Amino acid sequence: MRITYLINQYPKVSHTFIRREILALEKQGFAIQRLALRGWDEKLIDLDDIAEQQKTTYVLKDGAISLLL
Repeated sequence: MRITYLINQYPKVSHTFIRREILALEKQGFAIQRLALRGWDEKLIDLDDIAEQQKTTYVLKDGAISLLL
């Protein structure tokens, strides 16, 4: 099963609970797509947040066509 998380901005420090939920679902075998409308301009320090940033598609930055690829 594939699940999509649509979030305004991701990842942020205050979104640790979302990241943990996503990782728990992936451990159970779910495919998780991460969509954020906007990125987060502050520098990320947590390595897990940096990894999440690389797995996230940013709708306004990447354009709607990126959702189809």
